[in-house]
Amino acid sequence: MTSGFGNLYCPRTKRLCVNTDVRVFSIAVAALAVTAGLCAAIYDSHSARNKLDIIEAGRVPKGGRIVFSPAELNAVVAEAATIHAPQGARNTRLVLGAGIATGYADINFLKLRQAATGEPVGWLLKNLFAGERPVKVTARLQSRNGRARVDVERVEISGIPLEGRALDLAIEAFVRPSFPDATVSQWFDMQYGVDHFTVSPSGVAVFMRR
Repeated sequence: MTSGFGNLYCPRTKRLCVNTDVRVFSIAVAALAVTAGLCAAIYDSHSARNKLDIIEAGRVPKGGRIVFSPAELNAVVAEAATIHAPQGARNTRLVLGAGIATGYADINFLKLRQAATGEPVGWLLKNLFAGERPVKVTARLQSRNGRARVDVERVEISGIPLEGRALDLAIEAFVRPSFPDATVSQWFDMQYGVDHFTVSPSGVAVFMRR
């Protein structure tokens, strides 16, 4: 079941279901409000989930707006990484810009794939992606008239841009098994009456249809 953010939130578990849409947020994959302390991060995660509940339940007035702060989004992404990739991703961080989200994480790709598929990793993947690597993913986010789109603009692993065949291999080997429903570089429908959202350094504002 999808949320107003397109597979971002799972109503059954009341938790974020991360796929590349931040995902809005997949994205992508992403300091966790660590600067505010653990208690603040827990509070922010609950606060974001409560807002998602309100949207899903249709309790936002027509034409209304709900804003997710960077601290809330970081707390939820950190929680999602703990749930979906407890041994494969850590030190997640999400930085917002004007229509852009950049996710940072330390990722062990082999553990991520093994957790998703349960299959042994081949020689090529072992040699290309062994060990924990710092990863940076930048995506451009746009939306209008109840639809949204996420375009990945840049991927860096250990500071090296990943392009061409290497990027395709990484997506097929690690992203698709973990997030088979990820929607990237194409428009997708948002649900629960969400008309559009805006992304800025101060947060993500979600606007409902009138």
